Amino acid sequence: MLRHVLDAIIDEFNAGQCLRDIAAHWACRCTVPGPGMRAAGETLVRRYQENGASSAELIPYPADDRTEWLDGNRTSLEWQPRGAWLRIAAPETAAAQICNYADEPISLICNSHPTPPEGVEAELVVPAVPIKTDEIEPGQWKGKVVLTNQFPSTVAAAAHKAGAIGIISDCVCPPWLEKYPPKREPEDVPDLVMWTIFPGRRSDPPLFGFNLSPRQGRRLRALAAASDTPIRMHAMVDATLVEGSSDMVNASVTGTDLANEEVWVLGHLSEPGARDNASGCALSLEIARMLRVLTECGVLPPLRRTIRFMHGAEVSGFLPYIHGHRDDLPNVVAGLCADSIAQDFRICGGEAVLFLSPEQNASFVDGLMQYLLQTIHDEPASRFSPDNYATYPWHAEPYFGNDAFISDGFFDIPTPQISVWPDKFYHSNQDTPDQIDRGTLTRSAAVMGAFVYALAAADKQQASWFADLAAQDWKQRICLRTRDALSTDEPEARLPDEIHHMGLQAQDAVTQTTRFAPQSGTLQERTEVLVGNLAEFADREAQAARQSLGMGAARSAPETAPGDGTPDLQLIPRRLYWRLPGRDVLGDETDDAVNKLRTSQGADARRVWPWINGRRTVREIQQRLEFGGSVDVEPLLECLRLLEQADVISFAG
Repeated sequence: MLRHVLDAIIDEFNAGQCLRDIAAHWACRCTVPGPGMRAAGETLVRRYQENGASSAELIPYPADDRTEWLDGNRTSLEWQPRGAWLRIAAPETAAAQICNYADEPISLICNSHPTPPEGVEAELVVPAVPIKTDEIEPGQWKGKVVLTNQFPSTVAAAAHKAGAIGIISDCVCPPWLEKYPPKREPEDVPDLVMWTIFPGRRSDPPLFGFNLSPRQGRRLRALAAASDTPIRMHAMVDATLVEGSSDMVNASVTGTDLANEEVWVLGHLSEPGARDNASGCALSLEIARMLRVLTECGVLPPLRRTIRFMHGAEVSGFLPYIHGHRDDLPNVVAGLCADSIAQDFRICGGEAVLFLSPEQNASFVDGLMQYLLQTIHDEPASRFSPDNYATYPWHAEPYFGNDAFISDGFFDIPTPQISVWPDKFYHSNQDTPDQIDRGTLTRSAAVMGAFVYALAAADKQQASWFADLAAQDWKQRICLRTRDALSTDEPEARLPDEIHHMGLQAQDAVTQTTRFAPQSGTLQERTEVLVGNLAEFADREAQAARQSLGMGAARSAPETAPGDGTPDLQLIPRRLYWRLPGRDVLGDETDDAVNKLRTSQGADARRVWPWINGRRTVREIQQRLEFGGSVDVEPLLECLRLLEQADVISFAG
């Protein structure tokens, strides 16, 4: 159905200009709220205006670590770096400069505190074991600088407790990436300098820090081990943490008859790489231009909905805008997260990755995006690159979060994330424009441009197709999960229940498509048929799985489940907070009552909370909780009533 859209975008895409935009954005070296990010934002606003966007502005939200957005979230202070260097001061025979901010800005840890203008001289400490805060003695490194291979922010508290004034790190892999192998090892990238960051809060210890490559770190460690006297370092940091602004780019291409409805494209500013995330920002610019040109020239039908492009600090930079427009969120039908989308796989490794919707808020967007990715994958490489062997490998992975956090049920904006992974040079000085592959960039432009256009132009016919894609997607997932589970040496007895659970998610994904034409009886009827078919399909597959597991046939579920006649089960809870509030909001009495329900009757508010999306009834929430441990009707209702009394949810229905 989108074949002509894909062809039009491929023909219109200006790869050369997009590559120039990537290089210009990368040159700003924007990392955290401050001058670099502001310069990148100003450039994006100018380029959106040149590309014919209906509007484009840079909004300076407070970066003061005081102003709260969306339930207490705060933006860190603005960081203004001007210069820095690190030298070996003693012994004299080894005196040399190690790194300089002017040569490599990433060598200075973001949000580092300043030193006196002449710098500070301090003894170097090289711990023999990993640094752990609870094993550090207060003041044991007073006035010294610590060399570590750990991620700086994870040892900042320990360094402060020990009285250290600075941290030098040759870490090449942050701890959270160990969950996404392969783990980057020092010998993989001997000259890579990793981008790292301190939190930038008022309460942070006054530390400065420098990042070294593995080769630099190895030399410094060898010098320390061989020296008869302590190594002394001389460090100078000229930077300030101030109450400033975290700037967000807000641009739009206005729709026609449904201009009040929106599709969001989010690409964060706050990372210094050409791929992460200059590529996401620059491709957003080109999508705005292409869709305007193609619709104005009549190559494609007009956009019905407004497309809004937003660029700010990752996650936190978007919260102020969302906070100010939270009442308008129901008008946002879907979104797209553009994050690192165009690397040369031959240099950096990896594949294109589609991060799917969260389990608790399954969506049709997964099926649509997978269709587009596979369609482009199957195209001849010659359409995108002079290299006929330059393929476009891709795969899907579970929900990751990132700027796709708006997929959560509180926002209820289905938003797939397109990225590349693994990336050998992730978050480093070696994420450079020369590693952008024109063919990968063009393919990503086709996939993402067609996705955004399809959402912005959709009517009831396209919405019905979205529903069909969602149904096929979930049938395939159920079949693959069954195959994999039954192929293990000890298949899990929970497989039939898991299939039923996936069937419910499939129904959620299909019914979500009605937001594109809520008044259409035809679309409503179509989705109801698909929901019924999916329920039957899941039931058949679950029964077959039971037989394969030697469990026999399950008893048929009663047509009316216990409690279905209770009117309260048809109520629809809606969250008034993004995350489940704690005792400070719930109050002592309510918090105690909620915890008592969890321990005595299994009605765990922490499990219930993510399934509340403002569309599910209490009964539907209960059904979706059954796979993780059943919850009876009365305790569930009591839990929700307690949350209502604390003004953290409301009811409709």
